[in-house]
Amino acid sequence: MAILTVPVTSYHVLLGRQLEIGGGKFYAAIVCTGADGTKMYIYFARPDSISLSNSYNPQFKNGNVFLPYDLYPTYIDLLRNEKPLNLYFNSDKPEWNQLMTTEEPIGEGE
Repeated sequence: MAILTVPVTSYHVLLGRQLEIGGGKFYAAIVCTGADGTKMYIYFARPDSISLSNSYNPQFKNGNVFLPYDLYPTYIDLLRNEKPLNLYFNSDKPEWNQLMTTEEPIGEGE
């Protein structure tokens, strides 16, 4: 079992009418890069897309998360407005792969 938590250092966004990977169809993808070079590819599916399963490959230092498109604004908001952020990967339970904040004080006014 491999579990990795790494700080996010950068991200970039891909938008398109029909991005495709593994038979899935997507409107958007966010690629987050961790401090150690690990990448998380977050795909936002079109309504007519097949469902794909999350994955994490520690050898290649990358993982995938597949979500419905309606969650795209939430993820962009998190990336633009919160810090620090971490990538979390779990090779035994890749459905737990996630983008997450760290401990924050209550009422910091964001």
